[in-house]
Amino acid sequence: MIISKIIKCSLLKRRSLWLVPLMVIGLSLSFEAAAKDATTGLEVPNLGKSLFGNYLAGRHAQFDANPAFAIEYYRSALKKSPGNVDLLRRLAALYISEGKIKPAIDLAQQLTKMSADKNNISWLVLALAEIKAEKYASAAEFIDRLPDAGLNTFSVPMIRAWLLAGQKKYDEALKILDKKTSNKGLQALLGIHGALISELAERNEDAEKRFIKTAALRKNANLRLTMLFGNFYERIGQPQKAKAIYDRYKTRRPSTSMLDSAYQRIKSGKKPKPNNSSARDGVGEALFSLGFAIQSQSPRQTVIFSQLAVYLRPSFTIAKLLLAESLDGNERLEDAIKIYLSVAKDPAYAWTARLRIASNLDRLEDTDDAIGELKAMSKENPTRIDALVNMGNILQRHKRYAESNKAYEQAKLRIPKLKAQHWSIFYSNGISYERIKKWPQAEKEFLKALDLRPNHPSVLNYLGYSWVEQGLHLDRAQKMIRSAVKQRPRDGYIIDSLGWVLYRLGDMKGAVKQLERAVELRPEDPTINDHLGDIYWAIGRKTEAAFQWNRALTLEPEKDVIPKIELKLKEGLPKDANKRKGI
Repeated sequence: MIISKIIKCSLLKRRSLWLVPLMVIGLSLSFEAAAKDATTGLEVPNLGKSLFGNYLAGRHAQFDANPAFAIEYYRSALKKSPGNVDLLRRLAALYISEGKIKPAIDLAQQLTKMSADKNNISWLVLALAEIKAEKYASAAEFIDRLPDAGLNTFSVPMIRAWLLAGQKKYDEALKILDKKTSNKGLQALLGIHGALISELAERNEDAEKRFIKTAALRKNANLRLTMLFGNFYERIGQPQKAKAIYDRYKTRRPSTSMLDSAYQRIKSGKKPKPNNSSARDGVGEALFSLGFAIQSQSPRQTVIFSQLAVYLRPSFTIAKLLLAESLDGNERLEDAIKIYLSVAKDPAYAWTARLRIASNLDRLEDTDDAIGELKAMSKENPTRIDALVNMGNILQRHKRYAESNKAYEQAKLRIPKLKAQHWSIFYSNGISYERIKKWPQAEKEFLKALDLRPNHPSVLNYLGYSWVEQGLHLDRAQKMIRSAVKQRPRDGYIIDSLGWVLYRLGDMKGAVKQLERAVELRPEDPTINDHLGDIYWAIGRKTEAAFQWNRALTLEPEKDVIPKIELKLKEGLPKDANKRKGI
């Protein structure tokens, strides 16, 4: 019920917002009555009568992360221009991004008849329709029409190989994947699928060699490769080798819950299902692989590839998780929550999905519901700390520092043995203690964080700056902050700290140099602008000081800082400002 309320409110909010730019640019449009999308059932207000108006409204809805509305507007525009190739392409891509593959196939058939040599996505969709029906030979005819450029450089070899594997032409399939390339990323991508095809062909010895070779190409253990390789070892009766694969990843990501079900299988002696039971599954894996590879660069395209992967493999949970993450990246938080809810039905991914649901609830300003979910999770599993840590982080972001302290302290009690990866809990807890003016506790937490992660720049900076503010350990603070700057030379906040400690130590020339650089790197930060104003005043550049203080006020500083800045604008910086800081 909470989720549906959130989605409804968000949609209503967007309906009122995305038409504003059209009015701003002065378009005069004639609108019809409200309509309903036949596919989504959502009511979309004010459909325009003109092609141009509906097209612009569709474009704006699309870039405002509102594809359901964009679909309706493009469809309305198509009534005025049914042969418009650009509109057809946009609509097809939007249908795919919404997981509505059947109408996308219909448009793809129409597009391929109109401009056969230019419709990249159309040929792919038509091929996937054939693959879903396990018509691999006919699917190959569509894949062969795709140009060998862009992302096709990665996707086409994998898909072609799986189509051959579907026809039991395993040697031909592997020959495609074994093609030499200097691109290590592509080598790893093709290597995984070579191993999976050998596994499907029951060539276990070859599959193992390919898995080992692919794993060696990666500096750090990759989650999906870990899951596939471990699954392979479990299935062929070598659980200890599988556990070693899982342990390698777990060492790098100790807090992950994604391998819990694998460890449980090994403990119980149960064998998993094969990674892929058909070539159709393999193509779905290929689409997922590509979507995962480009996730950080292109979340919109990742949405498309993960939707197509789920189309081929409806129970492909990890592809659904990738889809939800990509929707997050597109700020489609309500839609992501819907997917996370479906992911949460799979025990292997439920915990991860619930953590992300809580994060999205907070981003949607339902913070209390997010906290409630995390509290429930922390009670369900008293051995895990991630729900408590996430709760502490959310509370800290909302300046509920005393509550965040409680969450972090509870998390610390659950840690059987402190390790390096726990440094961030102490660091975050120290921040909350410092914000509620419990400095002895804060200092203890920061020092423990440094003990776990010596020379971490964030801890060095926060502790060093805090000492400077209190006039404590200034020489040590300066060394710590300089070490942090050396590690992060373009971090405006850390450079601000260095400028501030130099100011406190009386090195005005050095302070000005560092603070001016900090403002260049972080011009939007009120504290840094305020600091630069103080230093300008101290060296007699009073007009520039007033400018910086005024600028700081426009950047929404903390409420308790505003009267202090206003007083400086009225009376200037007190002559004994440093002395009043205890220096």
